[in-house]
Amino acid sequence: MNFEQLEYVVSIAKEKSISKAAKKLHISTSGVSQAITQLERELEINIFNRSRGGITLTLQGELVLSRSIEILNNLKELKDQLSDFKDTRGKHIKIACAPTFTYTIHNVLKDYSDINSNVTIELIEQGTNQIINNLTKEDYDLALVVATKAELEKEHNLNFEYLSKGNVCIVVGKGSPLYKLDYVTANDLLNQKIVMYNFSNKNFLQLAKKFKNEIVLKSNRTMTLIEIIKEGRVFTYVHSTTLKNFPEVISGELKVIPIKEADFISQDFWIVFPSTKENTFTKSDFINCVKNHLEGSP
Repeated sequence: MNFEQLEYVVSIAKEKSISKAAKKLHISTSGVSQAITQLERELEINIFNRSRGGITLTLQGELVLSRSIEILNNLKELKDQLSDFKDTRGKHIKIACAPTFTYTIHNVLKDYSDINSNVTIELIEQGTNQIINNLTKEDYDLALVVATKAELEKEHNLNFEYLSKGNVCIVVGKGSPLYKLDYVTANDLLNQKIVMYNFSNKNFLQLAKKFKNEIVLKSNRTMTLIEIIKEGRVFTYVHSTTLKNFPEVISGELKVIPIKEADFISQDFWIVFPSTKENTFTKSDFINCVKNHLEGSP
């Protein structure tokens, strides 16, 4: 039994003729007749009485017709629901981002939502390694990460697109002796006390180890770290884009200072997404919005 056979039953009952039903269905009369015969054999009943006066339903055929209509209506309802689900899913984006992008992403979401009010967004903050490990498992549509191209090329089932570069910097408060500097060197950072965000990328942790920094606090509360930096002589590592429009940076309470060794240190920013997911217009629009914000970064 298949759905086509049920459609034939409904059409024949309506037209009271196999030939008329076949014409409506745009298939051959013999094809419809054979399908009905196969169904009757399978069910071991006669669905129709065939006579020169036309075709009528048997008592058992009345039951088959009733259930056929019910099944076909349920099938149509299922298709409609799946279509609605697909449309709704296309207007929902699940995004993961590394801490570097957290403050920037808030501005992106504001601008994006203003012109895409029908799109819902779910935002998760994780470290880059966690994001890549969870990309498919957590069903993320896309993610913003800090990584090298070589690191991303090692991953399977992953597509990636370059966004921009960001200089590695420190952020200090007015009370820090480093505040007056335009850039800092290894000597400036050696043996200094620092605070760190829990999901700091591995490069920041490597810098802390390289410069023999004492980590006095690790937290996932951004504002707690900011207040400690403002009030004390500690600093933390950030990218040049991270606090671009942060109020305390704009007011001068905090200062973002690039690190310079032989040259300024920079890292690459990428957008990544599962290769199994299509890049819809909704996601493309969001990606463009992120790029516009990052390109405006110093």
